[in-house]
Amino acid sequence: MQSLRWPILFGAVLGVLIFTLCASFVFHGAAAWMIGLVYIAYDSLLLGFMVISSQIAVIRQERKSRAAPVPAPGPRPSVTVLICARNERIVLPECLHALEVQTEPADEILVIDDGSTDGMVDWLAAEYGLTFEAVGTRSLGISRRQPSLQVLRKPNSGKADSLNAGWKMATSEIIVTLDADTYIEPGALAALRDGFIEDPDLGIAGGVLIPVCQRTSWAGFFQFFQTFEYARGFLWRLTWMQYGMLLLISGAFAAYRRGVLETAGGFDTSSWVEDYELTHRAYRDAFDHGRRVTVKTLSGARGTTDAPAAICTFLNQRRRWFAGFIATHFKYHTMVANNRYGAVGRYMLCLKTLDLLLPIYALAAAVVLVEILFVRHFLDVFIVKLIIFKLIVDLTLHAYSIVLYQRWLGIPLSRKLWLQSLGATLTEPFVFQIIRQLGAVLGWLAFLRGKINWMPQRPATPEPAII
Repeated sequence: MQSLRWPILFGAVLGVLIFTLCASFVFHGAAAWMIGLVYIAYDSLLLGFMVISSQIAVIRQERKSRAAPVPAPGPRPSVTVLICARNERIVLPECLHALEVQTEPADEILVIDDGSTDGMVDWLAAEYGLTFEAVGTRSLGISRRQPSLQVLRKPNSGKADSLNAGWKMATSEIIVTLDADTYIEPGALAALRDGFIEDPDLGIAGGVLIPVCQRTSWAGFFQFFQTFEYARGFLWRLTWMQYGMLLLISGAFAAYRRGVLETAGGFDTSSWVEDYELTHRAYRDAFDHGRRVTVKTLSGARGTTDAPAAICTFLNQRRRWFAGFIATHFKYHTMVANNRYGAVGRYMLCLKTLDLLLPIYALAAAVVLVEILFVRHFLDVFIVKLIIFKLIVDLTLHAYSIVLYQRWLGIPLSRKLWLQSLGATLTEPFVFQIIRQLGAVLGWLAFLRGKINWMPQRPATPEPAII
């Protein structure tokens, strides 16, 4: 029976999608938009649950912070930062500078050059006085000017393989992965150390990232919407964290206890989302062997990260993300609705099964609504009232989620930011959300084809990112 739970759940979600789509051609009035009714009902209930749960989580964290004792003096865990970089000459200097000014610097910094051709390694050699020694097809550069810095030069083999090469070379207890276009705040590594000291079961941790878009004609558009998308996304991680079923940690700034990497065997080189896949594997292995592992987002570990600022790069990113999400979910489908895997199996992976088709529901609902308006030339009053109700619900809950997000981070909420969040909520369903859902549909196509064509996030010679 256990082996049938996932097919039954997925089949039910797919069956409702097909039925509600067919209903649009059979029924009239409000029933013609049944797919929209189903989507709005689910999305509203989930959003309400997330906001209420986030409020509880923020209050709990505030109480814990007030009651937390002063950490006892003692040895701090050692930290190695891995930066996998391919043609990142433009952004790498700022990333390294952010590491140099940490209040608690890393014990080791290892830049893994994955076959760059833009002069990145030449700049590193000149800037840090590197001396390279050949090791097979690879070469290791040791810095004369910064003893903690090393550069591993290797042929292009992908990010996951580069990460595996890096963490196996590292000697620290905590392994931090950092994208070259991610710039962490001065106290970020100290906050990570605090998190691993506070929770001995903490196996994987992530920081809180703010998206920053480059100067392009679309930068303002994508900066505006992704700012609030990221804020809500990280707040939701706090919610899942309190229930012990957080699955998503951004590899752009993540930290792993060395034992977790050793037990799991490192990152999966066949995965399109190696950070997300590894979290599933860590949970599965821990439950299978009777161990406890926790996954957390640490609010004190913060930074900014480069985000897509053009339609093509945005769609490519979301296509890869969603295709990787689908592939990972299918790979671990035996954990779905399986009590053996705790809250992750009982609840989170069941929700993720629904999320597989949720973007298709949303996009199909929009298409059917346009068809009703411009082909059939009618719109039921109930549908109008429902859309207005949905906008009011989203406006209220999204606005409050920004309040909770700022409160969680301990940052005063400016009136300007709050008003901008209202504007984003009102306009997002009609523009940004459709683009995002299109990226998910492209992810389904990429998954079914079994192939994703890689494209760089930045052009060859972009202007520096806005910090």
